Amino acid sequence: MPGTDRPPSHAALAALSAIALDLETTGLDVANDRIVQIGAVAMRGPMVLSEPRVNTRINPGVAIPAASTRIHGIADPDVAGAPCFAEVIRSLANMLSGRVVIGQNIRFDLAMMRHEAARAGVSWRDPPALDVAHLAGTLDRGLVDLGLESLAYRFGVTIEARHDALSDSLAAAEIFAALVPRLREVDVRTLGEAEAFAARRTDLAAREVEAGWHTLPGGSPQAPLQPPLARIDSFLYQRRLDEVMSTPPRSIPPEGTIREAARIMAEQRIGALLVRGVESSPAGIVTERDLLVAATDPRIDPDATPVSSAMSTPVYAMSGDEMLYRALGRMDRLGVRHLCVADAAGAALGMVSQRDLLHHRARAAAELGDAVACADDAAALAAAHSRLPEVAAGLVAEGLDGDAVARVISNEIRALTGRAASIAVERLERQGLGPAPAPWCVLVLGSGGRGESLLSADQDNALVHTGSDDDDSWFSALGSLMADLLDEAGVRRCQGGIMASNPQWRGTVTNWRERVANWLRRSTPEDLLHVDIFYDLVPAAGTVQLGRELHQTAIEAAERTPAFIGLLAESVAAMSPPIGLFGRLRAVDGRVDLKIGGLLPLVGIARTLSLRVGSGARSTPERIQDASAAGRVSSSDAETLVRIHRSLLSMILAQQLEDLSAGVSPSGRIEVGRLSRSDQRSLVRDLHVLDDTLEVLRSSIAG
Repeated sequence: MPGTDRPPSHAALAALSAIALDLETTGLDVANDRIVQIGAVAMRGPMVLSEPRVNTRINPGVAIPAASTRIHGIADPDVAGAPCFAEVIRSLANMLSGRVVIGQNIRFDLAMMRHEAARAGVSWRDPPALDVAHLAGTLDRGLVDLGLESLAYRFGVTIEARHDALSDSLAAAEIFAALVPRLREVDVRTLGEAEAFAARRTDLAAREVEAGWHTLPGGSPQAPLQPPLARIDSFLYQRRLDEVMSTPPRSIPPEGTIREAARIMAEQRIGALLVRGVESSPAGIVTERDLLVAATDPRIDPDATPVSSAMSTPVYAMSGDEMLYRALGRMDRLGVRHLCVADAAGAALGMVSQRDLLHHRARAAAELGDAVACADDAAALAAAHSRLPEVAAGLVAEGLDGDAVARVISNEIRALTGRAASIAVERLERQGLGPAPAPWCVLVLGSGGRGESLLSADQDNALVHTGSDDDDSWFSALGSLMADLLDEAGVRRCQGGIMASNPQWRGTVTNWRERVANWLRRSTPEDLLHVDIFYDLVPAAGTVQLGRELHQTAIEAAERTPAFIGLLAESVAAMSPPIGLFGRLRAVDGRVDLKIGGLLPLVGIARTLSLRVGSGARSTPERIQDASAAGRVSSSDAETLVRIHRSLLSMILAQQLEDLSAGVSPSGRIEVGRLSRSDQRSLVRDLHVLDDTLEVLRSSIAG
């Protein structure tokens, strides 16, 4: 029934699977009145789809009051041969499953269906819903009339036949389509954010409660449906063992030799073999570890020793319908890396290993990459981008640290940027502007270039080309269209304007060389900020060599400008981690900003050190390691800084996943109260180390 398969809170509004719904009824008493018409139309983001659609009259089983007929025009003879609600509820529920319901005063419609379902003896839970009246009323508190006709007039929507369920549902759909870009302007882009945004109209919600729209049949209030945690959507919680196991299982008789077992495992590229038993169940298992132990024993002849003497017992098995998270938990508890998948009689059906789980999880991430590569418009890009939290949660559930997950996210941000550039080029050609006037390259800057983006990444990009200044109008159009596509897809515009749509962040090769030279020579605070972003650049689309050459040229120029590096070092050392009096975390509204107070100083240290030694590395860990190899940082300090970097990314990512599930826009601010006392103490120690490092390295970098 609806509500059991809701889209995740991080689902992008631009690609949201939705159903716009409207009902006509015998009256306004949700507990006693009946439905006489259902109208519904499917949506994909702001796009109204031609199917599936519903336009059906319902026999309410009671007389339709004349007053109601005067409103919607439906009288008793019109529904005499129509189905009753019990006959359509299951098909309607299937249509709503996995979708968000859109409507005006939608809680009334859902309450009507809830009570009708109870009368039909069918279990029902409301699906997630967005009310266009609540959304519009929150956007503009000055709106007094939030009725469907008023909203339609405000957003330029025509209602073909007022109080016809299908016509009204189409109007609600078009109003929602008009709201999506307006919501994006106030940074509301996901289902969870829209739900939280609409909930600000507590006055409207209070009226709904008074009207009884939130009560269950019997009078008790309906418990709100909580959005699932992001990790519940992860790969491990969605797949069964029989979906990923290797089959048929490879085996060897107990008299087979150790060398024979090693040969089979090498040829098949597997890490374990089952040893056959006298019955259907295997007698044991021989793994790579077992063979290594045997190979180091001088008393064992691999050509004469039977594998039964080296095998491990017992063979741990699970049924194929068990979920992967249970298998991984079983492996961890038993301290094994392989499980046999067996039938009820104990006969082996297949094998699964921890390596298999990571491999198949990588395939799920690869499916995301494939979705990006195949995207042909903003909605498809948004659908791919909205899967990032799901992939991130799955990787976290499998034990990956924040830095590893950030690399995956950054790869997809770069891919999204590159695909947006390609779509923009195709559109410019269709619009009659022709092909690019010269070779070009789109660059991703900042955290995306470093491979350290998390779930709050915005647009940081630039463009270089080999044409002339006269070609700027074409490249300006490319940059603007690319920015629009990314913004619609959920990658927010950079508040500082660091995008190829800005003339300062696009230009010819000569323009860029002069620009970098000016940054290094003048060294104003704004220049330092630009260098912070620019030196992280990585090519994302176009002629990749242009980006690589520009990066190398900029590094060589910085290495020849020690005065600039000294100023950069001072600006980094001036940063302050969020530690207050008595060594406590300095929080604002219960949260501490680990991006501004932790990651940015650490990233700045690494970037400045790498420029000082002429390193071309982009990631923070690699920059620190290069500086250590050049003698600028001790190996122990380097290890500590890399560990702190990983820890900060992991903490921020965990908070972002939690915030997304609650409809809170992700950021670099973590809630102190969600950390254990031990984690708080560890964080304070790390920030003290970072603070000390900033002071110590100031003279070292500038020297």
